[in-house]
Amino acid sequence: MIDPIHQPLRLDGIGLNEVSIPRLYAYHRVLVQAHAAGKTTITSHGLAALLGHTIASPQIRKDLSALGTLGHRGRGYTIEPLVERLAHVLGLEHDWHVAVVGFGYLGHAFTTFIAGRERRFHVAAIFDASPAIVGQRWQDVTVADVTQMERVLSHVNCNIGVIAVPASAAQSIADRLAALGIRALLNFAPTPLHLRAPVFVRNIDLAGELSILTHRLSAEPNVGE
Repeated sequence: MIDPIHQPLRLDGIGLNEVSIPRLYAYHRVLVQAHAAGKTTITSHGLAALLGHTIASPQIRKDLSALGTLGHRGRGYTIEPLVERLAHVLGLEHDWHVAVVGFGYLGHAFTTFIAGRERRFHVAAIFDASPAIVGQRWQDVTVADVTQMERVLSHVNCNIGVIAVPASAAQSIADRLAALGIRALLNFAPTPLHLRAPVFVRNIDLAGELSILTHRLSAEPNVGE
């Protein structure tokens, strides 16, 4: 009999995709907080309220139905097994080691944020090209020269690479990380990366996100006057 927490994901029509995964992460985050506060069960409407009604309860039910039969009509979801199932799906049962390349304002901010917020993600290596930054200490990690990336990462088992360098350097950094066996890259550089499977890339375009907001604002009367 398959453990319901670790049963295979269903991909028949309502399966998981890159759109639903950020929502699942949001559910996991608020459910962990609710469980820590002593709550044991929750309905989709209650979960929507915890999320500030940014996600509608029908969408929550649809997302969670892709994880298996976890809810009960009229009673909602038991939080603890739901948290365990979400952690399994999202890979949050394991520790992940991260290499950050580029330790300017953005790289430093990301590193500090992820270390303070996410206990499963550990920054194990940091690289930069600036002599003013190389050699600095961040917690127990010394910023290494980017030219030493192959040497350092041969001794540090990193699963994820974060690229926070200028666009002109991003592709070469990505190629080097991929050659070192890192298969998951988070790219903050404002340029697309060209890599083949099995390397998986997520491009985070902060200016593009802001343009979504400015588009919304520009549709409102008298904005900017």
